[in-house]
Order: sequence, then C-alpha cells, then structure tokens
Amino acid sequence: MFRLVRVAGESMSPTYRDSDLLLARPVSPGRVRRGDVAVFRHGGLRLIKRAVGVPGDLVEVEAGRLFVNGQSVDGCPRLHGAYTQTWRVPAEGYFMAGDNPNGSDDSRVWDEPFVSAARIDMVIIRHLFGPGRVRGLRPGRPDPAAGRVA
Repeated sequence: MFRLVRVAGESMSPTYRDSDLLLARPVSPGRVRRGDVAVFRHGGLRLIKRAVGVPGDLVEVEAGRLFVNGQSVDGCPRLHGAYTQTWRVPAEGYFMAGDNPNGSDDSRVWDEPFVSAARIDMVIIRHLFGPGRVRGLRPGRPDPAAGRVA
C-alpha cells in the first residue's frame, strides 16, 4: 500500500523541500539499501533522511567531509566545522543523514547515531510535486491525507 508523505523543513534540500509531496511504500526491516530515502521514527518524531550507512559500513566525518567505507559520498556538501569522527554501523542499524548537512539534525549529531531497522517504516519511491516548484502553488495548509515528516 502506497502512502503520501509531505516534507516539513529543509533537511533534505535540495532533493526535497518544505511542503514537497512524496510517494512512499512500506519497507520490511532490513530491506533498506544505501542511498534510499526513508521515513522512520526517532525521538518521538517521524523523520525523512537518506540511508548513508547500512549494516557493517564504516562511516567517517573528516574535516567536514562524509566518507563511507573510505569513499567520499558524492554530492554531499561539507559540514561546517572541522571535527573528525568514525562509526561502524551495527547489524540491524542504519546511519541516516539529510541532504542538507548544515540544516539537518541526523546521525552525525545524535547521541545514539544509529536508527534500528525496526523503526524504518517506508522508503520514498517518487517525488510527486513541490509547491515551490510548481507555478501557482504555494506552501501553506498541508493536505490532511498526507503524513508530514520533518
């Protein structure tokens, strides 16, 4: 069963922007692939982020740049600051990051950086439209049929 998801905030910008409408499908635990954009529960909120690290991956932030298994993550802008940190993604865990690193509260800054597979509900399969991208539509009242995620 497919679901409509409306984006709240700019953490996934420029890929998805505030009030964009997305189509999502349910996903079984452990079936999320690196690069998938997923909807999950974290800290009492429903969030939308990209699965950057999957079970077994080595994720590093070095001088503001993001690396997975020693490879720079393409298209990921540098984070402000020059800290360095390394994580090994556990079995049944995911390292989630927004596409807007300086505007995203995600695995890079959470006390517990990994999202368990059981908390991931859906993956995004299509960008339907965005009020800021379609002439004549403006952000405003959300569609009550669409779940809003930050």
